[in-house]
Amino acid sequence: MGKDCRRLAAALCLGLLLSAAVPFAHAEAVSAQAPQPLAEVAEAYRYLLENHIDRPAPAQLVRGALAHVAKQANEAGGINLKLDPQDDTLAELTARLQEWQQAHGLDWGRLHRWAIAGMVESLGDPHTVFFTAEELHQFHDELENETVGFGIRFVVRDEYLLITDVLPASPAEAAGINAGDYVFAVDGIPLAGSDLQATLDLLSGEVGSFAVLTVYKPEEKQMRELTLARAVLTVPEVRGARFSGDVGYIHIATFGSDAAYQFRDELARISAPAPLKGLIVDLRNNGGGYLISARDVASLLMEEGLLMRSVNRNGVEMELWVRNGRPVSYPVRILVNQDTASASELLAAALRDHQIAQLVGTTTFGKGSAQQIVSLGDGDALKITLEEYFTPNRAVVNQVGLAPDIAVEDEVAQVLAGLLSLGVREVELTETADGRFTVNDVPFPLVRPVFIRGGGTGAEQISVRGAVLAYLTGDRSLAAVDYVPVQSKAYPGGSLQLTSSDRQIVLRFVAKDKKR
Repeated sequence: MGKDCRRLAAALCLGLLLSAAVPFAHAEAVSAQAPQPLAEVAEAYRYLLENHIDRPAPAQLVRGALAHVAKQANEAGGINLKLDPQDDTLAELTARLQEWQQAHGLDWGRLHRWAIAGMVESLGDPHTVFFTAEELHQFHDELENETVGFGIRFVVRDEYLLITDVLPASPAEAAGINAGDYVFAVDGIPLAGSDLQATLDLLSGEVGSFAVLTVYKPEEKQMRELTLARAVLTVPEVRGARFSGDVGYIHIATFGSDAAYQFRDELARISAPAPLKGLIVDLRNNGGGYLISARDVASLLMEEGLLMRSVNRNGVEMELWVRNGRPVSYPVRILVNQDTASASELLAAALRDHQIAQLVGTTTFGKGSAQQIVSLGDGDALKITLEEYFTPNRAVVNQVGLAPDIAVEDEVAQVLAGLLSLGVREVELTETADGRFTVNDVPFPLVRPVFIRGGGTGAEQISVRGAVLAYLTGDRSLAAVDYVPVQSKAYPGGSLQLTSSDRQIVLRFVAKDKKR
């Protein structure tokens, strides 16, 4: 993964994208003799000047472009470019860039991209972004949940990678890698002592490139060296399951073009065995996507209603409605966290305002703006902020976020809170030796274990995350402790029963009542 927004290191870069075309003005013409890169600079200048929500001044864009070019030229080649504070028009910008290029032999490709990046930087808007053609391709891949790799999900255990899941039809599956296997080295480089970013760098590469994974298979008690080719993998945008207790679960990773179709199909599938008594929609770490996809998902949970209000740079308020949808007859809980952003916040807020859902988790990111992608020359593009949006009840989202109705910090406790608030009285947490973890038979990935073994005298002591035990027992003081020894006993909120073997640990909780 990359290390900045344009390389999509965080899903927050996705934002809320307006899928309808916006009537942008044509860029101001430059002289017929000017190189094509200057035409792209002029095009970007005009798009930002005439469409960005903050109404930037010409001088702001021009001086931002020139200052950034001067900085980059100095850092890249020690070239000192003299800035003229009087430069504040597009004509002066293009003339200055031509002058600098001729005087110092600067590369046109780098020069025009520095200039556009400087204009964008001058806005102080993290959601308006300049994409090169390669970065735009990466952005769309991320939005559609496409990635390049081997098709493994993993957690770090004892300095090595423990495989928790293998994607179907992936290079890893073809090579015989299974959940529970360990990766000890990549291309002969041991993973012990490496940080996560270094490990991700070793696993990353171009489509078709090869790597040798040193894999330990516990069931065979032997090490294998497997050669795998990296491939393009399309990960489903939506995953559905059914908890024991007749509560549905749907996780939406991103609001790409297929999100609503996949949501519809998954909801129908998990509803087929018997009517649901409740639904948990997981929007944690979902950084957004297409507005139209969020609207279409909303239409599968509500019949009709206002989805959002938006205001453009001219102060004109517009409304987006859901019409002819399918209402649900059961309560809904939406899991959110600090990385729930943009289209995810829009959907969560609308369902809450219409009293269809409650939010469980932590305060969301607070990205209440919408962007449009416009193409420039040579495949480059701008993602420009055009509007600010508000909830149906006119609550501000931008830089504020949505506060949860049920505040819970721990990601496992958030799932438990959702279930118990829907009236489920029995929950069962199972963690296996191969790293798989389930809540009421639904699997969840873990960043760190829920249970740890060791300590105590006599029988092996088992401890559970303090935050999880705090939520189940009602003793909130336990949340301050990382791991707490656990045993079968009754608490004011209910009873716990712990069972364990070499292969798995199971913690069963039975609540005394339905109210939490």
